[in-house]
Amino acid sequence: MRQTIALQSQNHQPALVNFVQHVSMTWEDAEAFFESQQVVKIWANRLTLHTFLAEDWEMVFRVFGTRRNIVHRICEKEGLDLEAILAEIDVFSRSKEVVNRKELEAIIGDYSAQVKSSIIAQAAIRGILYLLPSSDTIRNYSHRSCLGNYTEWAPDEAKDLEAMKSFIHRYLAGYGPATWKDFRHWSGLTARDIKEAVKALANELVIFTLDGEEYVALRDEKVPDVMQNVFLTGKFDQAVIAYKDPTWIMKEAERKSAWTVNGHCSAIIVAANRAIGLWKYEWKKDVLIYTVTYFETACFQKEIKNELERFVSRISPKPLEIQYKNEENVSCPKTNSHFPHFFFVVKPSETNFNPVTKFTVAIAIIKYVIIVQPFKFTWLIAK
Repeated sequence: MRQTIALQSQNHQPALVNFVQHVSMTWEDAEAFFESQQVVKIWANRLTLHTFLAEDWEMVFRVFGTRRNIVHRICEKEGLDLEAILAEIDVFSRSKEVVNRKELEAIIGDYSAQVKSSIIAQAAIRGILYLLPSSDTIRNYSHRSCLGNYTEWAPDEAKDLEAMKSFIHRYLAGYGPATWKDFRHWSGLTARDIKEAVKALANELVIFTLDGEEYVALRDEKVPDVMQNVFLTGKFDQAVIAYKDPTWIMKEAERKSAWTVNGHCSAIIVAANRAIGLWKYEWKKDVLIYTVTYFETACFQKEIKNELERFVSRISPKPLEIQYKNEENVSCPKTNSHFPHFFFVVKPSETNFNPVTKFTVAIAIIKYVIIVQPFKFTWLIAK
């Protein structure tokens, strides 16, 4: 979580898959972690629900909660006193272990769903309320004081600048090299928002140009030296959505297949530094069905099957059967290559695969030159 910073979390299941794919935990352990008070689900990047470490909530407040955003403009248009409403929500929610949405909406008043949702989101950004990360609804909230060790937060120019510097530094450590457009796309912040922090970080950054784009990386950043041939991302995997333009890892036609018209990012299969297809799973009673869809020619079948088996070795409940199937290719209809159809029974005692070790996703360009081969980025997954 510290490396990723946050998991996009409109729905719990995709967020949990993302988490499990990136750490050496079983499904049960991951569920317990999400139920613990170590993580919170709050609105932050792009005013979208994300799961953060609870210890990073103050950073979120100082990066997002100390500046004007669209919520201020919405309230001004409606003639609402945002600060007074947030203060009332703060006082009311302190006295209860759980606050439901209807109670919050009663405080806000008879306004549109957009207004109500925006103010509740702002309450999270301002460090007042959070959702349980395991929840798939936005009905029940708790006050930050429920986490213990409660302290008041207030804007502070020096602390706010340090928080922004840390936020940028952690983004570049996890996802750099990247462009500032990438960072702004991922965070929802403007060039003006980050100007002072970027200036303060100047001595820690390396800037270079590639294909007409200016990239930024941390100076002396070490590159992982172990590569895994195949990796299965979850939906909305931060390693994919942390960039404005995903065509560094896939073609434009493939991007259109990987992203729905509503902007939802599918679970992607990455192999040899490229996205080669999509994967999904569904339960039918006790049967787990995997579907693999290739962008072009079927490849890495054995490695993909091994990764799917490793995934199933950690989920719960254990399936009595697993089926593998392939759908029509999504971007190259002329090819007739298909993923071979597998069907076999998995008993709980037979699923003792080695758990995935914790890994770091890093995209590496070393300073100003590409030494080995002329590709834009290298996807490295270090165990």
